[in-house]
Amino acid sequence: MNIKFLIRDLKIEGVQVVTVRLARLLQANGHNVQIITLFDHIELPELSDLNISCLNIPQNNKCERVLLSHFKSWYQDAEFDYLIAPHSECIKLIAHFSDQRLVPFIHNSDQYSYSQRNCFKRFRYRNRLAKRLKGKHVLCVSESIKKFTEQCCGKHIQPASVLYNPFDIETIRHYACDESAQASQENYLLFVGRLEKQKRVDRLLTSFSYVKNPSIKLVILGEGSLEQKLKIQAEELNLGERVEFKKFDTNPYPIIKGAKAVVLTSDHEGLPTVIIEALILGIPALSVNCPSGPDEILTGELSKYLIHSYDEKVIAERIDALLEDRDIPDLSAGYEKFTEEKVYQSFMTIVEQWNNDKH
Repeated sequence: MNIKFLIRDLKIEGVQVVTVRLARLLQANGHNVQIITLFDHIELPELSDLNISCLNIPQNNKCERVLLSHFKSWYQDAEFDYLIAPHSECIKLIAHFSDQRLVPFIHNSDQYSYSQRNCFKRFRYRNRLAKRLKGKHVLCVSESIKKFTEQCCGKHIQPASVLYNPFDIETIRHYACDESAQASQENYLLFVGRLEKQKRVDRLLTSFSYVKNPSIKLVILGEGSLEQKLKIQAEELNLGERVEFKKFDTNPYPIIKGAKAVVLTSDHEGLPTVIIEALILGIPALSVNCPSGPDEILTGELSKYLIHSYDEKVIAERIDALLEDRDIPDLSAGYEKFTEEKVYQSFMTIVEQWNNDKH
């Protein structure tokens, strides 16, 4: 098959990382794959094995009319079986065309922000979402996002399909052995992600200030617009000696492998990659049960790592309990369904159904 991905850019961010993984997986299985970016911003390393093309839209001109003009010029002559669009900007672009080959791939849950809106704003959100997805095959990165999307759009869209992010387990474990990329701390909890409002690192810092174990440190691995504000908060909480901020590394796996646990306190997620990566490396992952994803990963015995509260003192109590816990369950149950083999099988089953729908 001829598969194309339309994404915003190739920054070191979650959607871009997993899109590259999926592209490589499809390419390794004999498909013709190309990644199309709106903007020429590349941070991800080692991309020479992939066919990448850019629409070269000026970085300072992101109005939808300009984006649409550039995309339309490319789309009119493009040949492909399916084009998969995982970024919201790209989903908006393909919504302008009645073409079932254009596939929106929803990677983030709006369920939390939706719940905070009044009735009018909820209606407007549902209406806009249904218009964007109408007549399209829809992919969702988790069952929770699929359920929320179908509840919002009702009969206005076709049934959505779940396609999990693929993980190359052996490669992750191989990169985790790189001693040059380890954290300077020895006894630490770890957060990995963008320093933006959604991730609620402020909540994590406040929670950490209540943790009773005085020897444990916190490493925050990531960058974003809230970095300085979070550093100030850490100082105000008298955590300056116990919190280390590190720039995001192209190989975060040694830092993950060295942690006592990974901790997430987000308002919402899609399918939190770092939880799965931690489990692959034998590290427990503690997460608030936000929409969506954590409760699809931390199931069975691993559900003890779900926190059913956003209260900072409750989170701190669960961190203390984890640090004292010597009964670590089999973590493999949390990542078995995200192997490359299973994700590829799922993708082919989904595409077969799409092809059958044409007839």
